[in-house]
Amino acid sequence: MTTPLNDPATRHEDRPVGFDGWSWAAIGTSVSAVVAWAACCVLPMSLAAAGVTLAGTAFFAQQRAWLTALAAVVLALGWVLLWRRSRRCKLDRGCKPPSRLNVALMSVASFLLTLAIVWQPLIEPRLLSIILGR
Repeated sequence: MTTPLNDPATRHEDRPVGFDGWSWAAIGTSVSAVVAWAACCVLPMSLAAAGVTLAGTAFFAQQRAWLTALAAVVLALGWVLLWRRSRRCKLDRGCKPPSRLNVALMSVASFLLTLAIVWQPLIEPRLLSIILGR
């Protein structure tokens, strides 16, 4: 008995995306929902149960320099992979180039990283002087 997946008469466009009828978008959305739920509800409660208070989170604030550097390395790697895929797809024409959404998300991440880098030395002192009226 043939199924739509192994039927040679079925066009590639008519076959379901993903595996066993599940689309990768549905799987990704489900995983994202679980991660968001954990970050929103479970993570704060588990940190509170473990005794991590605002004083405990100050540890992460002290690690700003190396966390920012790590974010810059990961972001640079993301841009390199995006560029390589774009270049390969221009030469090969056998794959889809990066979507505009990918480029937009990488651009937003680059903007946020730049903002994180310039926040403490440039923006924060000016904002505090405006707020405090000095």
